[in-house]
Amino acid sequence: MRPAKKWWQGVILLFIGVLIFYYLFKHPGTFAPLKNLTFTSALLLVSLRATMLLVNGLLLKDSALFFRVKLRPKEWIGLSFVTALGNYLTPFSGGMVARAGYLKRIHDLPLTKFAVILASYYLIVFFGVAVVGLVDSLFIMKTSAQLQWPLPVFFGCVAGGVGALVILPLPLISSNRMLLRKIGEALECWKLIRNDRPLILRFSGYTFLNIFTNGLLFFIAYRSLGADILFSHALMISLIALFSLLVNITPANLGIQEAVVSIASGGLGQGVGEGLVVVLLIRAATMLLAFTLGPIFVLVLGSRKPNRT
Repeated sequence: MRPAKKWWQGVILLFIGVLIFYYLFKHPGTFAPLKNLTFTSALLLVSLRATMLLVNGLLLKDSALFFRVKLRPKEWIGLSFVTALGNYLTPFSGGMVARAGYLKRIHDLPLTKFAVILASYYLIVFFGVAVVGLVDSLFIMKTSAQLQWPLPVFFGCVAGGVGALVILPLPLISSNRMLLRKIGEALECWKLIRNDRPLILRFSGYTFLNIFTNGLLFFIAYRSLGADILFSHALMISLIALFSLLVNITPANLGIQEAVVSIASGGLGQGVGEGLVVVLLIRAATMLLAFTLGPIFVLVLGSRKPNRT
């Protein structure tokens, strides 16, 4: 990474860190609800997070198979945990770079092909998040007065925009500008993949499974701290947290996700401090898996010889 980017990343982390410490200084009882956390609840949180990582592994297996690369179970499972570990060690989804590098070195899968199918999956993810978010936000508006129209309008616009890519003919974008070039690559990859209905159905299944598992993860985290939260509210907070990944400029979105979840939690009447503790609790569950199983799979996969058959 260039020094300028490191400097900018450090400034953002420092700024958010100062805000969090200031909040904790003004609210010394923020972590008091942790006394309600039981071993069973903690185990459930780790299990749900592990489930999401395994689903990510299944996604990787099907993605590679689309390009006739058959991954062994230890590969698609291991790469998911290695990716989680890499995301904590480097910014800008460093784990994804490590995963792409492995597929290139071991299976000779070109980085462009990997980026293509990954971009297609993200289209499905944001479409799924937007659809679920639209339905959930309308439900919350109907049953309580804790949401205003801008949020469902936002989800509706995202769902409509991504949905248009499925229905409308896609333009050919050719440009020397990086952003336009990346958009063009994503559209080209979507042309290639959207005609494979079995793959799209599997991608959609993985997407909705992880969306609701993530919602359940937030729900259990709030409940384990003694918060009286409805699943619809926990799901909404988790969906907003997923959109924070678009601002992925720090390792594992550190600080960004804490800020977004805290604000969303406060807006839905669950408390800013409670949101901060919840996201830190979920982050702890993720780090436990990433820093225990991640290094093991790094050693296992690092010993593999390139496969050129």
